[in-house]
Amino acid sequence: MEIRTFEIEPFTKEPYRLLDEEGKPLFDFEPEDFGLSKEFLLRLYKDILLTREIDRMGWILVRQGKAYFYISIGGQETSHVASLYALEKDDLVMPFYRTVPSLHVRGAKVEEIFAQIMGRASDPLKGRQMPGHFGKKDLNIFVLGSPVGLGHPVAMGIAMGIKYKKENKVIISYGGEGSTSEGHFHSAMNFASVFGLPLIIFIVNNQYAISVPRVKQTASETIAIKAKAYGAEGYYIDGNDALITYLVTKKCVNEARLNKRPFLIEAETYRFDPHSSADDDKKYRSREELEMWKRKDGLLRLKKYLEYLGIWNEEKDEFLKREIEEKLNKIVEEVEKIPFPEPRDMFYEVYVKTPWYLEEEYLELKKEMEG
Repeated sequence: MEIRTFEIEPFTKEPYRLLDEEGKPLFDFEPEDFGLSKEFLLRLYKDILLTREIDRMGWILVRQGKAYFYISIGGQETSHVASLYALEKDDLVMPFYRTVPSLHVRGAKVEEIFAQIMGRASDPLKGRQMPGHFGKKDLNIFVLGSPVGLGHPVAMGIAMGIKYKKENKVIISYGGEGSTSEGHFHSAMNFASVFGLPLIIFIVNNQYAISVPRVKQTASETIAIKAKAYGAEGYYIDGNDALITYLVTKKCVNEARLNKRPFLIEAETYRFDPHSSADDDKKYRSREELEMWKRKDGLLRLKKYLEYLGIWNEEKDEFLKREIEEKLNKIVEEVEKIPFPEPRDMFYEVYVKTPWYLEEEYLELKKEMEG
């Protein structure tokens, strides 16, 4: 079967999409026309649903006092999961805090994600980071920093290493639209373009940088157009459309790998929940706006598309939700039994050789603990 050439232009004023808000194709096509099998779409949907349920459980854990803080991905899961699907196994990921519940797509165990949220000893970072700040070396997932946009220049440096070593890899760096108002973003885009680096900066435009609406962050017509200043291409897509998100990210990943040049992707979406468990979003956005965006939900849209294709229905959906809920409840029960990290873990395994001053601090703490 001949696969349609996927043609898309950078710097459009409207986001690209293939599905309308009801999950119906905007023109006559079959998923196979773009090389997407129905099995692939089902797997994609199940992973987006799992991400949403992990997110829901994160909020419950805070309310139960089993986690002290949580940062939500609810509403923008489609953009994260579909873009992560576009990477190859050896590619690298610089997440930001909302990416974490979707990292099971890259091989992170759900148990590890909850261990990180709950600060247990089985957390790959052993409780050294705030909840939602995940990283795992063997999965090529870098440990993120809290400052907005900080991951972009770090990812640019890693992309430089990839090029220097002549490796066949790319790195994708995630951030919100607020990160493009920071110097980190501009320095990363500038040097990635100057040196021709295999970097994808994937901006999840969820309309708010914590509590600041997009219009008060930047006067730029779109986020994607910012790439033009650096001689790179920027693509504006509907981040609640799983198909377009996957296809455009795949195209950019392939070209970055082949031609060693950076790309900027702006995925327009929305965050359903407050910025974090410590935030009150009623102070800065209306319930009407929230309800309007819920009708554009990417998870719901993909579900309707699968139903349109005749490969999914409400009964299967309810069964899967119950299955996921039972699985997550069991995982959380098991993670709760795992002890918290030892105080010693604060001081070791961060540096290849632990510095003398950390050794001294640990010995001082140990002495105090032993009375």
